[in-house]
Amino acid sequence: MVAWLRKLYRKCDALVAPSESFAQVLREQRMNYDIDIWSRGVDREIFHPGRRDLEWRAQHGMSADLPVIGFLGRLVMEKGLDVFSDAIDQLNRRKIPHQVMVIGEGPARQWFQSRLPNASFVGFQGGADLGRAVASMDLLFNPSVTETFGNVTLEAMACGLPVVAAKATGSQSLVEDKKSGRLITPGAIKQFADALQLYCENDGLRREHGNAGADRALDYSWDAINQVVADTYLRLIRQRQTR
Repeated sequence: MVAWLRKLYRKCDALVAPSESFAQVLREQRMNYDIDIWSRGVDREIFHPGRRDLEWRAQHGMSADLPVIGFLGRLVMEKGLDVFSDAIDQLNRRKIPHQVMVIGEGPARQWFQSRLPNASFVGFQGGADLGRAVASMDLLFNPSVTETFGNVTLEAMACGLPVVAAKATGSQSLVEDKKSGRLITPGAIKQFADALQLYCENDGLRREHGNAGADRALDYSWDAINQVVADTYLRLIRQRQTR
């Protein structure tokens, strides 16, 4: 399959990848020798700290005085639902006060609910409702290793939340470890739980790392990001004209 993809991609004048970490995968697989980054943007009118709504949060059974660990994404096992629930189990055994909010729908919802019986499942959210839900968390936990970029991570950062994520393609290009969140070895349950516990117990650190993430998210405006693609086309056109 890799050889077939290489044959296809080498017929292209250039490739654009959603993150530097994923571009490096393509380079290592020798998919092409001209690879640029076409990242993803975030809508700052929808995702920003001002969307936080403690009244909405209370309506879904979450109090204002306990930190909320959030999950955002399609509820399928490849998103790391088992790792998420195992890390939450460790927090429960350690008696760390916290709450869990799950945003999303999918075929694994029933399984996920059975593993997190005390979590608030708020279902699918879109547009301004999604921005409100994300901003109403206190931190995002994203254990997935299948993201090529990680839109949910960027959306949480834009809302001023620290992110605990797996050290994988996508997240590594967005989260700065120990500055805007934590990057943890995939599947390392104890390390995930340690990071979550630190944020649950230290609201000052949550604010500091959340603010750093919000500053980082400012770099991801759609205008600047789409300009990269336009510039790539213009460069390729000039090269072809020269030839």
